[in-house]
Amino acid sequence: MERRSDDMASTSNVLHPAAILLSLLIMLSTSVSATLGHNLVSTIPHDDSAFTQGLEMQDGRMFESTGLYEHSQVREISVEDGSLIRSHDLNDSFFGEGLTLIDDRILVLTWKAGLILEFQRDTFNQSNHYNLEGEGWGMCSFEDRIMVSDGTDQLSILDPLTLELTGSLQVSSNNHDISNLNELECVGDKIYANQWMSPFVHVISANDGELIATLDLSTLPSGTSGDRNEVLNGIAWDEERQGFWVTGKNWTTMHLIEVYETDQNEYSRDIEDSIFDSIASEKNLLLISLAVLATFAVAVSLNQPPPSLSAYNEDE
Repeated sequence: MERRSDDMASTSNVLHPAAILLSLLIMLSTSVSATLGHNLVSTIPHDDSAFTQGLEMQDGRMFESTGLYEHSQVREISVEDGSLIRSHDLNDSFFGEGLTLIDDRILVLTWKAGLILEFQRDTFNQSNHYNLEGEGWGMCSFEDRIMVSDGTDQLSILDPLTLELTGSLQVSSNNHDISNLNELECVGDKIYANQWMSPFVHVISANDGELIATLDLSTLPSGTSGDRNEVLNGIAWDEERQGFWVTGKNWTTMHLIEVYETDQNEYSRDIEDSIFDSIASEKNLLLISLAVLATFAVAVSLNQPPPSLSAYNEDE
């Protein structure tokens, strides 16, 4: 989810190796037509009290939405030094999510309130609100439609004037669904989607929902406290600078990056090395788990009761 989650913090570390193996299987079974790299162009400070949910540029101006109950805001940020130009507090009962701009309208999602809030860009005065079906996570807009994510593999399509639901787009790669879609940025005929709790930005066809490419931003410094909720969650296309601004929840920095296509084979080797390095770091727990599973499997195949786990302690 988009919030700070006590459930996440209490998840057993035993599940970590399983998650690594699952990621490996997904990556090996999923291919994309292009892979992306990035160059770091510049870095500016970012307010580490900002639980960033949405980020967007318009006419050289940067706008940000932040989350958490009683702390959610819509903001204008200086592109020169990251300082706060102005802000407006959302109602304490709202958990702010992604935002997008259409002309002089700022649209801000709420997580569970079932509302999209509309503000005037130059005054931050609230001018309207609209009903939203389901949860709101991320949002971006084209001239003829608005795209909204809810943390699944589905993107809702809304009318830009009435904000009524007009359709949906399923995101997939080779028939594998791409879930946990979060912060969105619409550029050209593509949707850039940050995948929640990961350093990945997926590039998606706005026409058919097919995954086009994936950008790994794990090497970007965040300057966070180490809280696992302080993940990448902000991507905004800067037309003037021809690059993307990226930041995250409670990050102390914001980065302008240039994106380029990389060699497919070289990228695949890097991904394989990264995955197997991760698996190696968990090798002790994996070996123990696999040994126990193998013992039970052999016992079942022989139609014999499995040996007591206490036998391992006796051997030691």
